[in-house]
Amino acid sequence: MDNANATYIKAEPMECRRCGVCCTRHQAFVNPEDIVRIVSFLGITMKDWEQLYDDSRWQFSEYRLIRHVNGACAFLEYNDGLATCAIHPVKPACCASWKPGPERAECREGMRRGVA
Repeated sequence: MDNANATYIKAEPMECRRCGVCCTRHQAFVNPEDIVRIVSFLGITMKDWEQLYDDSRWQFSEYRLIRHVNGACAFLEYNDGLATCAIHPVKPACCASWKPGPERAECREGMRRGVA
């Protein structure tokens, strides 16, 4: 598609519809500070973290990826059909900076599914 015929969706703020699509499409990057907060919040050991949540297939410096379980982030849960994060109060920085909006394919998919 050339630029003259391109359709652009204006980035406007929107409230998260809690569809969970972003949590199925992306793996959260976590830095050491994120990991320490999550481990402390869950009351687990670093060994528990590594066994249960660290995706050891990918490593970049001290950054890690949170493992996907059943096709989604290991911390994704559903409550009455709405996505929730089991570690929401200490969620990784990459998740905290995610801004939902109609320009995001994940959000458009959630809207097509009719969530919320």
